Amino acid sequence: GGNAKSRNKKRRSGRIGKTKLKNRSYKVFKPPQYEDNTIAQTWDPRKSASYNLEQMGLKSHANLNDTNASTCTSTSSDGKGAKVAAQLFDIPDSDVIPKRTKSDIYLPMSVNDQQYMARLFAKHGDDYKKMSWDIKLNDMQHTEHKLRKMGSRYLLLSEQERAEQVTFPENVRHLTVSK
Repeated sequence: GGNAKSRNKKRRSGRIGKTKLKNRSYKVFKPPQYEDNTIAQTWDPRKSASYNLEQMGLKSHANLNDTNASTCTSTSSDGKGAKVAAQLFDIPDSDVIPKRTKSDIYLPMSVNDQQYMARLFAKHGDDYKKMSWDIKLNDMQHTEHKLRKMGSRYLLLSEQERAEQVTFPENVRHLTVSK
């Protein structure tokens, strides 16, 4: 009997589960970190993020399904927002993304990764499922999807980008893009 009373008293005392209120004294929205000059010019830290995105011709909630089509493509009154969005988000046609460092520009795939994929290609050809199950050669235990990405990147390398110490397997030479 007495044990249950003391347990209830402990529970009601509020020793556990106290939460502090967050400090909501910020008057200005903290701007996100960005590197692009166009965003830096158009972003107003005194406005909300959704308002700023709307001024650039973007939707803040991309998955929101609006029934009114005019609200989906809302831009600023001068129509400048649509141009800004088009300039910022031109998606390239290829999967080659420009890199930042010089070593990445000259060598898009490391020498170790090239050797890794060359050994796997030499044994299994282009069967990525078998590659993923081979624990001796695939000692990093990459998944089939990761190996497929690495393999396609390896096959897209030009002769200048390939490392000299890696011998290219002949059984996948027909998969390379001739340059």
